[in-house]
Amino acid sequence: MTAMSWTPALALGIDELDAQHQELYRRAATLVDGMGAGEPEAVGALFEFLGDYAAEHFAAEEQLMQESQFPGYNVHKAAHERFVRDLIALRRLHEESGASQAVVVKARTWLSEWLRSHIGIIDQGLARHLDKKSA
Repeated sequence: MTAMSWTPALALGIDELDAQHQELYRRAATLVDGMGAGEPEAVGALFEFLGDYAAEHFAAEEQLMQESQFPGYNVHKAAHERFVRDLIALRRLHEESGASQAVVVKARTWLSEWLRSHIGIIDQGLARHLDKKSA
């Protein structure tokens, strides 16, 4: 079991996005747990499981940004694109390393830090923008 989990401190106050962020955490934890279990044939599906959901979530956020004319759209979208590239690189590293424990630790650390930082800082900026737009 990983120590990676969503906390109420990460809540944006936007029910749809908060639910999606909780699901991202669940899927990231499932991936890391699967990597740690040493079942390489299942890990590919878990990478897809996380990657597909991340793409759906990022598309929903980007639509909100465009509809609300969020001034940080380009930077935020670039962070999403970087996540996708880094996830692909992590998958490749996992496959090339023979599922080493070091890669599992790297995955846990990277995913935990990225989600906490992205949601806790970058997405909070979007939430403030949306709050101002609705006021």
